[in-house]
Amino acid sequence: PFNPWVQFQLTPSPQVPQGQTSVAAHYVLLTQTLQLAHQRQHREAAAQSVLNGTRWTIVQAELLAVAQTERLFFMALFWRDQRELLRENAALTRQVLDISEKQLAAGALSRSDVAIARLDDAAARRRAELGEANYQTALLDLRRQLNVSLDQPLDVRGSLKDLLFSPASSAAAHSQIGTEQLPASVPQMSQQLAANRPDVLAAQSDFDASRANLNLAHANRVPDLQIGPYYQLTDGGATLWGFRGQSDLPVLNTGMPLVRQRGAELIQRQTVWQQLQARASIEAQAAIDRYERARRIAAESGTTSELPEELSKLEAQFQAGEIDLIRIVTARTSLLAARQSQLDILSELAQAAAALTAATGLPPEVIVQVR
Repeated sequence: PFNPWVQFQLTPSPQVPQGQTSVAAHYVLLTQTLQLAHQRQHREAAAQSVLNGTRWTIVQAELLAVAQTERLFFMALFWRDQRELLRENAALTRQVLDISEKQLAAGALSRSDVAIARLDDAAARRRAELGEANYQTALLDLRRQLNVSLDQPLDVRGSLKDLLFSPASSAAAHSQIGTEQLPASVPQMSQQLAANRPDVLAAQSDFDASRANLNLAHANRVPDLQIGPYYQLTDGGATLWGFRGQSDLPVLNTGMPLVRQRGAELIQRQTVWQQLQARASIEAQAAIDRYERARRIAAESGTTSELPEELSKLEAQFQAGEIDLIRIVTARTSLLAARQSQLDILSELAQAAAALTAATGLPPEVIVQVR
């Protein structure tokens, strides 16, 4: 608040006739600028708003990094489950091929049926290899996101089946975002969550900074007063003490052009903030709708048994030579398709949870829990 400045002047003594005394005149002025319209208060408000905007921008970057890590982790879990499923299917098809070759040697099965079993076994092994490659690619993406070097081991644990996904309303109620009680309707809840999203709060801080700059422009229309004491010794030897003041006269430069410019900037920042908040509300509503729809489908689909009792009976009948190969292959294909569908549903639910984190700012731990 106080930043005085000093002005001084020294005039060497002139040459005078011999016998007369010469005096070196000097002058010292100490001046402090006084802002009469509280400009410092407006500058501090603008600086605080800029600082808040920077902090919220950092939080938004962290949120997007968390959501991206969550998405890549769920993708790695999906391909891990997919790899195990394809490996199990390859082992089962290999077992069917071994049984078929034994029945062919015993004359209980034709060569065409064995050829079908061999084609099915080759396709199953290729799908298992592709599943392994996709899992390793997902691990590479996750490793790059986590900045883990290639010489360090990295593997994911658990399964998508071990995850519990809470309702969006329950996750929002247990989060730390917002202090008011969340409304029951999805549009109102989306608007409240969007209003607390970090990028929206950063835009709001930018708007607050523009408003503070407008107030500063209004305050700058009041001229500053520069005042302070001075001391002077004239060349005649007289000593002078007193005060000196200085102020601008806002006759031609009234400050209104800068006020109009700051007012236009304020309207621009307000429009950006309102548009971003409206878009964030729509994104949050869409993310909640996708998440709840995927959660409902996952709840209705239930779980698929690893090896249904009916298929076990069919395999026993096939080993005994009571049914043909086509029937056992069809049953295995149906089981694989059912388990694949269940896995796709869980993957969609997990990706929807990651999108919900990015769109609403809800922490992953309030959305997803481990059984």
